[in-house]
Amino acid sequence: MSMNEAMNPPSPDERLMRMYDDDSDNSDDSKDGNEESYRGAIIIQCPQDERAGGYEDFDDPDPQIMNSDTKLNSGVLPEGFIIAVTYDYGTTTSLYLKVLKIRSVAVQSLLQYFSMEANTTQMTADLQAVPAYNLSLEQQVDHHFPYASKAFLGYYLPLFKDGDMQDIGIERKVMGSITLGLLSKITSEDDTVFCTMEDRNSSQDLLFCPGVLDLNELLEVVNNAWEPRNRSNDPDHLDRFCYDWISRWIVGANDDAGYLRMKEIIDNDPGFGSKKLLFRSNENHDSKKSSFDFEKVFPKTFAMMSNGKFRWIRYKRGILRVIVGRGKGEGSRECEEKQVIRTWKYDFKSFHEMLCAIEASWVWKGRELTADAVIPEYDADLGPSAPLPKEPTCYGEKDDAVVISKCGDKKKLVTALAVSEEAAGKIVLYSGHDDGTLSKWSLDTNEQIWSKNIYPDGTKDYERYTGGCGLYVKETPGVAGIVVRPDHVKKTRPIIFTWTDAYNGYPSKKFDDREPSVLKAWSGVDGKFICEYVCDVGNDQDGSPAQPSISAVVFCKVFHHCLGCYQDTILVGLHCCCNTLEYDEDYSDFDIEESRQFSEGNILPFLEHSRDKAMETWRGHNGMIRAMAVIREAYVVSVSIQSGCGRPDQMIIWSLEDDGVPLFRKDIYDYNQPNVFKRSLYRLTNVVGICIEGNDILLSDNYGDRIVSATLHDEGEEGPTVTINGYASIGNRNYDGEGFHGRIAVADKYASVAMEIDSTAWIFRIRGNSSHNNLDRRDGNPRDFRYDSYDGNSMESLQQKRAGREMAIGKVKFPPFGGNSPSRKKRKPLDFMGPLDLSCKDQEDGFGEGGPIALAMRGRYIVGGFSNGSLARFFLPDAFAETKLSLCANDRSSCGSLPSDEWHIPILECEDD
Repeated sequence: MSMNEAMNPPSPDERLMRMYDDDSDNSDDSKDGNEESYRGAIIIQCPQDERAGGYEDFDDPDPQIMNSDTKLNSGVLPEGFIIAVTYDYGTTTSLYLKVLKIRSVAVQSLLQYFSMEANTTQMTADLQAVPAYNLSLEQQVDHHFPYASKAFLGYYLPLFKDGDMQDIGIERKVMGSITLGLLSKITSEDDTVFCTMEDRNSSQDLLFCPGVLDLNELLEVVNNAWEPRNRSNDPDHLDRFCYDWISRWIVGANDDAGYLRMKEIIDNDPGFGSKKLLFRSNENHDSKKSSFDFEKVFPKTFAMMSNGKFRWIRYKRGILRVIVGRGKGEGSRECEEKQVIRTWKYDFKSFHEMLCAIEASWVWKGRELTADAVIPEYDADLGPSAPLPKEPTCYGEKDDAVVISKCGDKKKLVTALAVSEEAAGKIVLYSGHDDGTLSKWSLDTNEQIWSKNIYPDGTKDYERYTGGCGLYVKETPGVAGIVVRPDHVKKTRPIIFTWTDAYNGYPSKKFDDREPSVLKAWSGVDGKFICEYVCDVGNDQDGSPAQPSISAVVFCKVFHHCLGCYQDTILVGLHCCCNTLEYDEDYSDFDIEESRQFSEGNILPFLEHSRDKAMETWRGHNGMIRAMAVIREAYVVSVSIQSGCGRPDQMIIWSLEDDGVPLFRKDIYDYNQPNVFKRSLYRLTNVVGICIEGNDILLSDNYGDRIVSATLHDEGEEGPTVTINGYASIGNRNYDGEGFHGRIAVADKYASVAMEIDSTAWIFRIRGNSSHNNLDRRDGNPRDFRYDSYDGNSMESLQQKRAGREMAIGKVKFPPFGGNSPSRKKRKPLDFMGPLDLSCKDQEDGFGEGGPIALAMRGRYIVGGFSNGSLARFFLPDAFAETKLSLCANDRSSCGSLPSDEWHIPILECEDD
């Protein structure tokens, strides 16, 4: 606090009461834990007259200095006095307080805080009144649980039974805050905190017990957790870790789910935090047969901590607080002053003595608390403080999945999937792979029908890699996309359209000598090549052939003025950027001839049933095409992303009644904004798919971890517009540096979203999301929301982070890696603050995290493809069945996967201004 703040405090009462709360003292003092040893000198200085104190008041040559053991009284603190409080813990901190008003309670609290006054006579009498106080040493809790008792008092306990630290640290207090009792329920009835022991800096837990345990069982497990080991029997190699880097996790004997959950966390620990140890009592543990009977010795405390209400204690640096009501603050381990029913500033000689103090404290407003007593202000709501959004029905657990193909070769990484319904209701799957393979499977028999290498195997040149954040996005030399369409002559014969990220001519030609990219057509009957569509859009701005790769492909009927009729048309979106003329967002001033003379566009139309060259490109986008979708045979919506960071820059609605004519543009990125950090106008980012039902638009962005609801408005004469209604996160991505493979699959009126870093696929109805209460309707620059996902201690942010799950109508849980997880080696030990034995598995092997990397959906079938080449499927309920037979798959919606900074992005040439 500055002296200026002391002269003009905004809230003197609040300042005084804050000084009463000693929990802000996070000193790293290495001496014993008695709080009195932390106290510095208190300097009390009186102004020379009765006017308000000024800066000169602090220059008094003869201040009145009192030590922490000097008894103070309100007589030395009249109004106008200035108090200078100095703390010295290696660095010196001075607080300047001016007495503005005298209030007996607040002043006494302040005096009591600094002087550490306590009526020890009364406290001793209260302790002695507890029956357990007079038990012999052999009957006390410290005798039965010596290590747990030391730990609950905050004392140092050696790691090993022999060693240099055995004697020198045995009477040193090394812990910060210690809690015991139910202090919180957070997201569910099982998401509780029952016992914690923090290090002295409160930076991490030395012991953590989330579940409510019988107190006898708890003491037994805690005692085992702190018992020093034999150095010769140390499988965890604790001698390699700093003392404060070892965290003991406690779970009850009957909590199998909690044990498995904690074990999974520990097994998958990346190894850069504390060393986590899991302790559990024997499965046949019977607390009633324990050598110490907690309920008999401390019946009140046992009743209070076993009644399901928030009754708990907090012990920190020599101060014991007995508390009622839900914990608050960080980790739910703080409390308000009014929640404290008694504070003990007492030098406890044993844990037994501390428990006697707790036993003597269960009194609320002059009345003794019983197990069934209700405190309305704290016991009215005993449920979770921040229950997570309700998750939808699970239509398939991992053990229910049908494995179509079990593979373990990362060259076979699944890059594209399509499910098609052929004659007589035969359901088939087409799968594209990283090594250039296209395969056809029967979903009725789960057998492969045929397989063919349609692109060169370039997996050596395009090798994939991973880190601790999932599989990184990389261009595929194999099959980047699959669309199934019926043959226009024989409608029951399927035609398969594919494209690749590899340049045309690889590997026989160099990149600079590449040819234009092509969209290829194959027979779905036997995989024979039929024809190709050459995607030539001229030169780039340097005068060289642009030759961009293909990003997205959709099929629709378009009215071509040059032909005077509607034609089945292929729209190919390209990985290239354009220079465009500036038109109004409703394109009321659009001139198609002017735009064609200025530059080529990056949407290239072909007549589906003709092998002629492409039609005139569609001009409008600045950035490269990311996604396209057909709306009611009336419009096409396309989303582009800018070069460089790859953020969405525009969404354009195109007319299918007038080829190449844009009707509406939603600018998502402002190229004219001088501040690059303020150019993004909407939160939309990293789009991985778009689907349509009626006028409802559902996008998946943030690499598949969020859904975005939008609506097309096309009533009236002003033409169509698009409104973004809001966002809803699924909650798989914990931070921006993980999870880059997200997929959305579309089937009729449903969409399914999945990510490579999680095995769950979430199923949504496309229509009806615009009015959902879970939508976060805030919008604007993403930087304004960048701290939402980092507020890990805010349960409100966690609810918001998973709001999309409640909007889903169902989910399925794929088995990791399609049921064939790779055998992974453990990482080699690293020297980091000592030679650490990192027991986590090495995930930098190119396989990633094991969730679906490709996704397809059709009627009752939902199929996932994985990084090891495996394929797995689920069979959904009858409600998802489609009544209309169609060969078509993936032809109405398409999305690329490459961010713009992972590939060569040409900029097409344009006319000079």
